[in-house]
Amino acid sequence: MASVVALFWGSAGIFAKYSTPRVGVYRVALAIALIEGPLYLLAFLYWRQDIPISLESGMLAATSCVVGVMGYLCFFESIMDGQVSIAGTISAAYPAVTVLGALLILGETLTLVQSIGVAAIIGGVIGLSYEPDPTSKHAMPKRALIFSVLAFFLWGLWSFTSKVAVDDVGAGNLFGFYVLSSVTAPVIYAWFRKIRPGALKGNDPSKLAWLVAAIGLGINVTGTFVYSFALEQGNASLVVPISSAYPIVTAMLAVALLKEKVGILHLLALGVVVVGLVMIGLTL
Repeated sequence: MASVVALFWGSAGIFAKYSTPRVGVYRVALAIALIEGPLYLLAFLYWRQDIPISLESGMLAATSCVVGVMGYLCFFESIMDGQVSIAGTISAAYPAVTVLGALLILGETLTLVQSIGVAAIIGGVIGLSYEPDPTSKHAMPKRALIFSVLAFFLWGLWSFTSKVAVDDVGAGNLFGFYVLSSVTAPVIYAWFRKIRPGALKGNDPSKLAWLVAAIGLGINVTGTFVYSFALEQGNASLVVPISSAYPIVTAMLAVALLKEKVGILHLLALGVVVVGLVMIGLTL
């Protein structure tokens, strides 16, 4: 089941890469509100737990979910003109931030495997961000690189805060906060993005592009549901590292289907990131 999660999350990036430059990020943000909001509502109704939630815990959970959605939107910005095989891998490396947050804020200690994994991820992200020749066909546009790094940090902060919040509000109830964040944050972002669109607004919001965007969002949320079910039914020591390898799926599909050009250096860096993610996953 963990391999299904990796397939879902990995393929969702391909759907996003095809549709986002055509639809535009502000329209994708509206699609998130219309598609992911109802799906998270169904998850909340199914998994909700009858436990008291304090104001502080509720604010932490809400903030965490909003940060997660903002990271998601930064990922979409990064693939407007950047390779999803690279941008997706950089943003997917966020568990390194989560582990470091637990070390610095919660006072947790790192195992040797975690330390090596974090070092591998950071080194791999640096490798993915580096291109000696900015004019090379393998080079990542500066704008795409900035947004992918923003997604990396925002998702890391989201993952860390959600781990703290879930103990207070319950895993099932956290989906309720995702309903709020998936509806409010994207709509506000869409409004801001429409009045300040920048250079890239989407050039072909056709029915096909809308359909592909909707399928990609649905696949991503479905992967999250399967991931939750896999953790509930299976061994986390297997589920987490296997599902963490999803950037490999994205990169392979991007090269095969989207004909993205990835240099040897970036391929090696991608592999290092994935190895680091798996190593961290083995200790979570």
